Amino acid sequence: MKTVLFLVAVVAIATALVFPEQRASAFDCFLCRLAVKTADPFVDEEFHIAEDKFLAECKKELKGIPFLEQTCLNFAHSEFGPIIMELESGTAPEDVCRAIEQC
Repeated sequence: MKTVLFLVAVVAIATALVFPEQRASAFDCFLCRLAVKTADPFVDEEFHIAEDKFLAECKKELKGIPFLEQTCLNFAHSEFGPIIMELESGTAPEDVCRAIEQC
């Protein structure tokens, strides 16, 4: 029994070391690029204006798929701040999504 538990532990550790970290999905990359495209012109204005523009554009792009519209809202709440911070710090728009590891 101890041998079986030892083998299971070794396999678990080896698996954790071999498999790469989970990367962002293509959909996350799409949302990030959409956010950058819509937020870039509004970076110098108030945060909520840029976020509202992103949500409107995201919902327009994903119209008719209710659970994806909720994904727009979730993405805006979790990732929009870092996108704005990268844009404000001078990161080029085409490099922002890679900088925050969404692409």
